[in-house]
Amino acid sequence: MRPKTIVYFERIIFGTFLLSALEIYLMWDRIYAFGDPPDRNLQAAIFVTLQIFMFALAATLILLVSRRRSKIAMWVSIAMAAYGIWLVIPEIIHGLGSNINVALQCIGQVVAYALLFTPSARRWMNREDEKAGKVAQRSR
Repeated sequence: MRPKTIVYFERIIFGTFLLSALEIYLMWDRIYAFGDPPDRNLQAAIFVTLQIFMFALAATLILLVSRRRSKIAMWVSIAMAAYGIWLVIPEIIHGLGSNINVALQCIGQVVAYALLFTPSARRWMNREDEKAGKVAQRSR
């Protein structure tokens, strides 16, 4: 059974995905008006396709971590989140992205990934609960 910290990690991360989707919806006019492409509909289709791909990639990594105990997926998702936060922090500091939604996403990701380093989550990721169960069965 998964520890509560892993369940909370999954819920918080998917909550940040919802905040990200809300942010995209709220700033759609600015995204759509960016640049001077020959076809704005093509620009929108490319942007939406890229966002769907990124959400699917991130969701796959998160589910690999929270359901399959994949340490590789954990470190790849941590690196992706850290890079994303590193790109957004200067905008928040300088007031360019003074949206509370972006700040909540960053805080949520930091809290969620911190949950992966709690003792119960580390034991679960290292499969120590399974090892203890096998030892207990052998001793019977």
